[in-house]
Amino acid sequence: MTETTYPNDGLRQLLEGYRHFFKGNPPRQGFCALHAEQIAHTQNPHSMFISCFDSRVCPEAIFATNDGHICVHRNMLNQVDTNDASMMASLRFAVDSLQVQNIVVLGHSNCNAVAKLKELDKLPAQIAAWLGSAGAQYRGDSYEQAIKNNVLDQLDRLRKIDFIQKAEKLNLEGMIFHIHSGRLERFDKAQKRWIFVETEE
Repeated sequence: MTETTYPNDGLRQLLEGYRHFFKGNPPRQGFCALHAEQIAHTQNPHSMFISCFDSRVCPEAIFATNDGHICVHRNMLNQVDTNDASMMASLRFAVDSLQVQNIVVLGHSNCNAVAKLKELDKLPAQIAAWLGSAGAQYRGDSYEQAIKNNVLDQLDRLRKIDFIQKAEKLNLEGMIFHIHSGRLERFDKAQKRWIFVETEE
């Protein structure tokens, strides 16, 4: 991918950071007291992630971001539930106040939440209520396809939110992180298909 194909500088930073992560040489400096003063008074993140609750999927690490560069909302199924006050407040703040360039829905391989969509009636009430709250469905002929389709469904929900529709420069992205290999797939909106992100420039 050449730099001219990036819709904005924030996405360029994300994918360049991912390449550092994949090669095992992330430049990320984690937050500590020595760096506190640098970000104490303001934040200017370029992207918001809607990521899964899974402990193996950490956007800050996968994209080798420095503190203050991204904000993350995590929940089971990386779900956009417009009835959830926390979800909607986070989105509104990211779009209106932080004016992020990108919102990324980050799914992942072996997503147990997607698998559980097939058996909501067998789950504890609290889990079944969340997974079924926004009408998510197990959609696809294979487990992998269902995981990818869930990301696309969440993107569709984002596009229907009024304040997101009004944010003209906002870029929406769908990505899948493969836990077993460290590879990253991105949905190419122009080609309407999933493509692995190149690990070399």
